[in-house]
Amino acid sequence: MRMTRFFLFSCIGLVFTFVSIYAVDARAPRTEKIVFSSNRRGNWDIYVMNPNGSNQLRLTQSPLIDVSPVWSPTGEQILFVSGQSGARDLYVMDANGKRLRRVFGSPAHRIEPAWSPDGERIVFHAQLPQWSIQTATIHGRDLRIVAAADPRGGNPSWSPDGKEIAYVDNINNSRRIRIVTLSSGAIRTFLPNESSWMYTPAWSPDGEQLAFTWYKWGVGDKDALFVANRNGTRLKQIGKAIPGTSSPAWSPAGDKIAYMEEAAEGNRQIAIIDVNTKRNKELTHRGWNITPSWFDPAYVTLPVAPQPHLLTTVWGKVKGQD
Repeated sequence: MRMTRFFLFSCIGLVFTFVSIYAVDARAPRTEKIVFSSNRRGNWDIYVMNPNGSNQLRLTQSPLIDVSPVWSPTGEQILFVSGQSGARDLYVMDANGKRLRRVFGSPAHRIEPAWSPDGERIVFHAQLPQWSIQTATIHGRDLRIVAAADPRGGNPSWSPDGKEIAYVDNINNSRRIRIVTLSSGAIRTFLPNESSWMYTPAWSPDGEQLAFTWYKWGVGDKDALFVANRNGTRLKQIGKAIPGTSSPAWSPAGDKIAYMEEAAEGNRQIAIIDVNTKRNKELTHRGWNITPSWFDPAYVTLPVAPQPHLLTTVWGKVKGQD
């Protein structure tokens, strides 16, 4: 009996030790950060910076491509695409760039990831078995195909209430934003009466709006950011039409949008724009800088550490076996 108790207390001690270590290693940034991908050193790597463009820090140093980073809802992890397995596939690492791991055991072509609002699942654009929008757990399990989307589609974005996913599909040789309701599988076209070539949708933090890129053929032939309510009303342009404008990412406060646009010498740079005043600022200047994702610890609502009542429940079950 004494040996049993000693063994059980040792196990519980290891559990709390693991929790303590994990909390230190998986710590979220204490201030607002934008994560993005840059080739400023000749290779695509993941970087973070402050929302004013200061303190730009490289997180990955792989000789292969690392792109499309997105913050987890708690800011503890970054999900991104890497070529480390041969094909472009999904990887996850801590916010400081440590503890890198591949999401799936079997490599495949998976790109353009996003998180579910509870942080338990991810959505992405995948080629296997055919090009489609798919979801899975962050550990690569429980794979589900939620909508078809050919290679010219993708860009999935999970709504803040967890009920819908906006994405891009190629319809009649043009890009249209579609929204799938996860509970029923029903799919509708966003802004069906407007001209096509809309892409990179992004839900506002309150889930009431979508920001997206719209390329209007014959109207300047340039890309521009637009925002509309989820039902298509109150459609408005945000900022000037500039080639290469894409990949909007809302600030967690919902008042600004980070995005990429064409700058000097044809490079792509990260900029931010105030949704109300339309004032914008370029944040990066070296090489190509793309696909921003914005995190602010002030807006985290999910628990960031194991809950004590869960550990108590486990201990109660173990103790009951004495």
